[in-house]
Amino acid sequence: MKNTLTFLFFFIFASVLINAQEKYTQDEGQVTQYEMSMTEYDKDKDAEAVVLYDLGDYRFIGDENRGFLLRMKKRTKIKILKPAGLDYANFEIPYYIENRDWESIQELEAIIYNYEGGQLIKTTLDKKNIFEEKVSDKLYVKKIALPNVKEGSVIELNYTILTPFYFYMRPWSFQRKIPVVYSKLNYRAIPYYEYVYILKGSDKLDEFKSSAMTEDLRFGNLVYREMIYTFGMKNLPAFRDEEYITSNEDYMIGINFQLSKLYYPRGGSKDIMTTWTAMNESFLKNDNLGKYIKKSEKEAKKILPELNITATSQLDQAKRIVEYVKHNYNWNGRYGKFAELSLSDFLKRKTGNVANINLFLTGMLNAAGIDAYPVALSTRENGFIRKEYPFSQFLNYVLVQAKIDGKIYNIDATEPLLYFSDVPERCINVEGLVVKPKTEEWSVIYQKGMSLDLKSFTINLIPEENKMEVDASFAATGFRAYSYRSTYLGKSENLLKYLKDNHNITPKNDIKIGGEVSELNKPFQFLFTFDSPVESSSDRLFIHPFCNLSPTDNIFKQTSRSLHVDMVYSRSLGYKSVINIPKGYKVDHMPEPFSYNDALMKVDYILYQDADKVIISANSIFKKNIYQPSEYETLKRTYAKMIEQFSEMLVLSKIY
Repeated sequence: MKNTLTFLFFFIFASVLINAQEKYTQDEGQVTQYEMSMTEYDKDKDAEAVVLYDLGDYRFIGDENRGFLLRMKKRTKIKILKPAGLDYANFEIPYYIENRDWESIQELEAIIYNYEGGQLIKTTLDKKNIFEEKVSDKLYVKKIALPNVKEGSVIELNYTILTPFYFYMRPWSFQRKIPVVYSKLNYRAIPYYEYVYILKGSDKLDEFKSSAMTEDLRFGNLVYREMIYTFGMKNLPAFRDEEYITSNEDYMIGINFQLSKLYYPRGGSKDIMTTWTAMNESFLKNDNLGKYIKKSEKEAKKILPELNITATSQLDQAKRIVEYVKHNYNWNGRYGKFAELSLSDFLKRKTGNVANINLFLTGMLNAAGIDAYPVALSTRENGFIRKEYPFSQFLNYVLVQAKIDGKIYNIDATEPLLYFSDVPERCINVEGLVVKPKTEEWSVIYQKGMSLDLKSFTINLIPEENKMEVDASFAATGFRAYSYRSTYLGKSENLLKYLKDNHNITPKNDIKIGGEVSELNKPFQFLFTFDSPVESSSDRLFIHPFCNLSPTDNIFKQTSRSLHVDMVYSRSLGYKSVINIPKGYKVDHMPEPFSYNDALMKVDYILYQDADKVIISANSIFKKNIYQPSEYETLKRTYAKMIEQFSEMLVLSKIY
């Protein structure tokens, strides 16, 4: 019987890592004096906690009733160094139940070590601190809150996942958001399952070795031998390069496992890793994708006559169909490339996962004579697709791509408050597989328009009360408008709460909505009046032209950047103020105008005095949705200058 392992990289071999003398121990149930006494990690003095070790052991075991089961055992030890590190005493372990099969969490144990009164105190995990949450019909989570954890504690956690789902071999993460002293995974391969191992975030390991076991194993009539593989890394830095990226998992060092081939005990094999073209063919034959679309197309022929769209353009027909689906069927919040409900159940319940909705929309568009195809993709948080390894597990979402008058539109009907061809942020700046027969075609999903956010103020000063009355207008397009609409939901009190929670503003009267809220391609605007204090000193008034609502913190906080900066979409932030100068006052100081324009950002600050008014307008534009690491420092400096300029005070003085 063939016993193989496919490697994606040629790793540099290193000898087996040895823990540095007696500083750390990997012995279960043991701690060293150094582990208990350390107050900081010498390689990262800012670390709030440090992983002393992550140890894994993956192997297959035989079960008389269920066949081969995959046993994944993990041991981890963490030192808490600062109060912020206490979050690392909370653990979540996901597991799956599907049809009549299930995963189980076994051997769940934990010890918390503390020095108290000069003595080492051990606290063990009580079952009352283990909670279970049902996330969906298939996904559950064990949540563990460890007791008696404090600054200086050492935590040791052990658990085992037993699963019949050999497709779901857990990834192994070497790197974390805190430093890791040592991380090692042992995997024992058997000759019936062949996996591809995808190393990400690095091109080599500190430790790799493989060896064939000499002892025969038996399960039923099978006699076989294991191959053992060891993967290890040491002294991994904390992953902090996490601002404005798609998914941490794309960049943190780790190994993903994908089943690539099955070998049958009686001979023969089955390839799991295929081609994207062949995957498309299988998708189109699947009851919950291709066949679901065909059934939807038949059902649509009963619905379309009710929409009265035959006399309109093809684009208007598509918009009407999308509007119909958005307002008649609700998304249940679940992802998936396959419909989780049959078409009849979906139509009856009027709710379903993203595939239920968007595959139904595909059928509706096709029935109207509009070329439409599903686009299977991986959402931003799920990580990017590695095209050289065609595994359907990479894909967790589906959109609709329609071709109308020679133009391509990407559409998602799960969000009623997004305009016709605007897709959710979770789907932007990712690449999707267009599900067409006998072809491999990829489409980049991006937002074509810019999101604008404009705040306007008319300010009337009342010096004797050290305050100003402000008539304000917030207006936005694109994703900012979507954010406001999602807050509003037809209730002004929701916007009142938003202003209080986010800007510490309490409007003096009811909020007025400008324009027609249902016109999603138009700006969303709301207007209100509020009072704000004015700084004063003897005969002077100090006025923030934009009512302290312009940015005060630089969103680019890192000293250096190694990854590209993914802003998701291009955006513009604008402010405009008309400041009425009260009687008896004059302008004592006006900020200087400012203008900056390069390939990355555009910033303008324009102001002038017109009789008894000062008019100030400021605007910043991010010209790209993705910036290179080499552009980060310039971006950071420009944003800092923008903050400084937008925050400068206007000073009025009393006339004597």
